[in-house]
Amino acid sequence: MQKLYWDAIIINGQKVFYTVTENGLNFVSSPGQGVSQVLSFYKNQSFEFVYDHRKTISYRKEFKRFLKGKRERFIFSTDYFVDGTPQQEEVWQKIGEIPYGETISVTELAQQLKMSVLEIEDAMQACPIWLAVPLHRVLEITDASENRIDSKCCEYLRGVEQKHALGAD
Repeated sequence: MQKLYWDAIIINGQKVFYTVTENGLNFVSSPGQGVSQVLSFYKNQSFEFVYDHRKTISYRKEFKRFLKGKRERFIFSTDYFVDGTPQQEEVWQKIGEIPYGETISVTELAQQLKMSVLEIEDAMQACPIWLAVPLHRVLEITDASENRIDSKCCEYLRGVEQKHALGAD
């Protein structure tokens, strides 16, 4: 049985759980959702959830540095078990290339990738590590309950980035 080491951070007053394996970041829950949300991403797999601060502390520190504007990119490895479709992987990679403190509209992203807005939003919804793949840098996504992150969390994260990108500590 695969061990997933879990912990949580607070982002804009909302608890966000994350899981890691021996090899890297595995999953980041939607704000306000429980760690069990991982099961909806990794169907038909059994996990042993283990709280072990020693396994998760380096990720917690990276997240906190990012949330304080002291880190623009994460340096940890990822180890997610979802193989996105080639199209989803392309979307995740493109979103990961959006510079810190900058944004792009979902329409513009769709045009750049020659995909529909719905395809972009579906790929975003399927992303298991939304904080490491900075979905908050994509604007004008449909504000529906099934989004990985809510609009308040997106606004908060964009504000953190823009404040520090402008050097306003």
